[in-house]
Amino acid sequence: MLGQKSQSIPLQTINHPIFKKNKLTLQLLRLDQTDPIISGNKWFKLKYNLAEAKKHHYSSLLSFGGPYSNHLHALASAGKANGFNTIGIVRGEQHRPLNPTLSDITNEGMKLYYINRKTYRNKHSTEVIKQIKAMILNEDPFNEYQQADQFYLIPEGGTNTLALQGAAEIASYIPNNSHYVCLPCGTGGTMAGLITGLTKNQQVSNRALQALPKVLGFAAMKGGVFLENTIAQLLAQYTRSEQEYSIRTSNGIEQRPIWEILCDWHFGGFGKMDNALALFIKAFEQKYSIELDPIYTAKMMYAIVALAEDNYFPVGSHIIAVHTGGLQGKRGMEQRYQALLSN
Repeated sequence: MLGQKSQSIPLQTINHPIFKKNKLTLQLLRLDQTDPIISGNKWFKLKYNLAEAKKHHYSSLLSFGGPYSNHLHALASAGKANGFNTIGIVRGEQHRPLNPTLSDITNEGMKLYYINRKTYRNKHSTEVIKQIKAMILNEDPFNEYQQADQFYLIPEGGTNTLALQGAAEIASYIPNNSHYVCLPCGTGGTMAGLITGLTKNQQVSNRALQALPKVLGFAAMKGGVFLENTIAQLLAQYTRSEQEYSIRTSNGIEQRPIWEILCDWHFGGFGKMDNALALFIKAFEQKYSIELDPIYTAKMMYAIVALAEDNYFPVGSHIIAVHTGGLQGKRGMEQRYQALLSN
């Protein structure tokens, strides 16, 4: 199973002129360096799911994703490394040749099945799961005979209460003097886990309790306001009461983490990019030698700089931005990226 990370995850200071001007400190938590293959937040979200599957003697793991899914890419590698068969249910029609992501996945031994977008929207319904089980049992891809349809199901993006348990551990890498923690959001699981983790870290700290940092989530898709309800529901499922993610500060005031979803930095929608974002990525990577993925982390970093220019952050703020990895997915946008740069 995925164990505790033995090495530290680096915090890299971003010396952008606007932060120097406003006396701000911005550091990037490099989760993209967590693991060569299972990088970023996916390592944390899969950790306890794999342990649970092993505990209940499952031999196969099944999950969902798009044709450039970071989640399926990570699951295929994690499953192979830990002795599981893996099955990926992919949104849309099959295309040949396979794109780089799906090619990697199949090379890791994951068996792929494709379902149309209408069915995919209802992928977690009882009816669709029944259809998927029948399809797998009929083909029996791993020669498991009558047990082919018995698999451990991980939701799209890996988000469930076990994923929150893993994501909470990311908080241990956040300095206690931070005022803001920023991260990109897809399904909301990493953010919900981080919120609970920040509280737990303060509760076990030997130092006097201080105010918790504000958590800012940057929706990667258009209409990301739905994430507010999703995260609230995840917190309710993961914690038995609000007291589990609240603290009493040194002056006796009870406090819960303040968090907010910012929805204005999607650049046209999920997997979309425009000239401004493409130019930002190129300039950022050249100056700091840090690769950004255009779907998640690049949008967040662009937004943080823009917010700083608008004086959103008070003078003296210490800001932590979480690089959630997902760099393999960048390959699917390379042609679009180069075309935007050429314009």
